[in-house]
Amino acid sequence: MGFKYNKVLVTGAAGFIGFHLSRRLLADGRDVTGIDNLNDYYDVTLKEKRLAMLQEDHGFSFVCARKDVSMWLSIWLHRPACAIP
Repeated sequence: MGFKYNKVLVTGAAGFIGFHLSRRLLADGRDVTGIDNLNDYYDVTLKEKRLAMLQEDHGFSFVCARKDVSMWLSIWLHRPACAIP
């Protein structure tokens, strides 16, 4: 990706788009903090498996959305997606 920031916050990191965005950023050498509320809109087990895969990379950290997120970051990306019935 063509931007200079090294620390990125990805909201909805356990969802489909957030997971793949986080993987791409990690592959590009970025430090990624993922945030998600792990709601039960769809299978929470799937979300937990995605987070476990992301956490295998030492550049990834996770914060549950219900906790305080008071950290300095270079950029914030917001790409949550839920289908509207």
